[in-house]
Amino acid sequence: MSARNLASPRRWVIPAVAAVALGAGATALLHTPWGRPLLARLGGCPAMRATPQEVEAAQRRAWRTLRGTRAAPARPALGFTLERTALSEVEAWARERGLSCDVRRAGALLRCGSVPASALVAGASGTYDDVAFGFRLSDRRLVNLTTLRTGLAADDASARLRDVARGLEALLGTPAEKAGAGTGAGPAFVAYRFADYLADVTAMRLPGRGHALREHYMAALDGAGSQGERREK
Repeated sequence: MSARNLASPRRWVIPAVAAVALGAGATALLHTPWGRPLLARLGGCPAMRATPQEVEAAQRRAWRTLRGTRAAPARPALGFTLERTALSEVEAWARERGLSCDVRRAGALLRCGSVPASALVAGASGTYDDVAFGFRLSDRRLVNLTTLRTGLAADDASARLRDVARGLEALLGTPAEKAGAGTGAGPAFVAYRFADYLADVTAMRLPGRGHALREHYMAALDGAGSQGERREK
């Protein structure tokens, strides 16, 4: 990707968000105060005009265009197990840590605010502004996890991006997409696209909010359950 492309967040942030705007985690991200103007550019909130079942069907169609052709060697999701962890288990996890969370969209989405990073990554410092868990409607199993941190210094956001990217590369190999030098000079991201798993980590500057780091992990769904679900049975 050219320096010109990296210098203009709109060139890749808006298409990237549009591609995942129907995901539970992406929906949470777009409903933050800084994300609402971007949501408006994308045509408003589709989730407000659709049932949970319609949103899930739209997700499946979108993921088919994004995912790759081979199964992932692992499916990391910050200690949770995609397509195995139940909504009730995440609710219990949140209660044990005294977190403030609420269930939305008929159990398809659980959002937690001000989550200590150590609750998700042992020994980690800082706080996640927002952690969103998306669940499959048929059995309330976790299929989508998104975290967002804001108010970071440029170097801190870049360092955290590199740390997460190194961990993913150790488990998953070379990313399908990568952009940005990770120096705080501009937006940067890494993305993985497998048949049964998608992941991306993005560092960017947000007006009035400093630099931000977004992590997104999800099972790639299809009409009969995901590739990962069939592989793990």
